[in-house]
Amino acid sequence: MEELRDYFRCDACANKNFKTIYNFSLRFHEVNFARDLIYDKLIEEMYQCTECKKIFTRDEIEAGLAEFRKKRRGSLSTR
Repeated sequence: MEELRDYFRCDACANKNFKTIYNFSLRFHEVNFARDLIYDKLIEEMYQCTECKKIFTRDEIEAGLAEFRKKRRGSLSTR
């Protein structure tokens, strides 16, 4: 069985290796029925190229992978 493999690569240096970076925060806001603030815990996940240190969001990487899927759809079955 044939296999094709495409790697998401940094658009600045073409490196395929990334490390995960997390940001943790609390978002405070009011609600109509209470005088106290409530909060939401937020975790942002980003990916940094291990070569040039450029940072990508998960959405940017998912968009790049979607392009691979669109480009390769059906390419193994046409041979």
